[in-house]
Amino acid sequence: MTPITIPLSLVYGCIIYLRNLFYDYGWFTTEEFKLPIISVGNITTGGSGKTPLVMYLANLLIKNGKNPSIVSRGYGRKSQGLVVVHDGKKMKAKVESAGDEPFLMASILKSVPVIVCEDRREAIRHLLNSSTVNIIIMDDGFQHRKVKRDLDIITISANDKKNNYRLLPWGRLREPLQNIKRADAVVVTKTENFTSPNIHVKVSSVFNGSPIFSTIIPILMKYESSGYHKSLPLTIPLFAFCGIGEPASFFKSIEQLDIRIGGKRIFPDHQKYTGAVINELSAQINSSQIKGIITTEKDLVKLPDSFLDEFDIYVIKIEMEFEDESGVLDLIQPLLQT
Repeated sequence: MTPITIPLSLVYGCIIYLRNLFYDYGWFTTEEFKLPIISVGNITTGGSGKTPLVMYLANLLIKNGKNPSIVSRGYGRKSQGLVVVHDGKKMKAKVESAGDEPFLMASILKSVPVIVCEDRREAIRHLLNSSTVNIIIMDDGFQHRKVKRDLDIITISANDKKNNYRLLPWGRLREPLQNIKRADAVVVTKTENFTSPNIHVKVSSVFNGSPIFSTIIPILMKYESSGYHKSLPLTIPLFAFCGIGEPASFFKSIEQLDIRIGGKRIFPDHQKYTGAVINELSAQINSSQIKGIITTEKDLVKLPDSFLDEFDIYVIKIEMEFEDESGVLDLIQPLLQT
């Protein structure tokens, strides 16, 4: 019997085809702004490394004399409309109204304005009217074609499998793979885990340029009420949990850091840590008789203080590293002059 997801993916594919066709022929309009816009997006759902790349680019732009800002949809947030997460001086919103990834980026970058809005054009207009920003990074922007971008980057995870490259909901493709030719650059992330090299040969066959390869560097951090700092190697077992798009990457990082796992829990991406979820998780950890836990930065920002006070908290901080950083600098160089 044919799975229902196959005909649904055909319908989805037709809708996506028509939408892109209307943009390509100008029947749907694209708004142009008077400052450079970098879009970072992907072709699949799930964790492809967009957030680390957005933060990497923000820091790189700052080092090169620019004042960047980040606009995002704020997926999974409880709020609607435009929300200022960070105004460049301090946090202005809680994680529930910001969304976990924008809140995390604002928390780490500290001086970069972060705005969330379903309509990225509205967020950009707000920034133009209220800040000294001179370049914008549009998070998760590949499918958001209402905004003209000066640099279009997509991320592709080295952990992708053959079955991922089917259209939603049968697979994880947000649009046909051949559409990556719209991008100016492809950044292949997590190449330390290259599990399906044939997939990336396929990607190269439809993308005209040369992909840029990056790796994820995990760093073990110890959380304290004042923040977190780099931790010494551990000998005690930890309870590991996460709610991210690619949990296998989190557990691979734990393995790389030689951390022993005494128990684990995997939640869906963008998990909301409600009182009921926290009580259940707490009971599971206590039943394993483990006092220390390890999670991701994305999960940490959503955990209540009562939970953080109950256990010894360790976090895996992710940093992105490129085989050739000059390739990334070459991408943004033309935008540094504007």
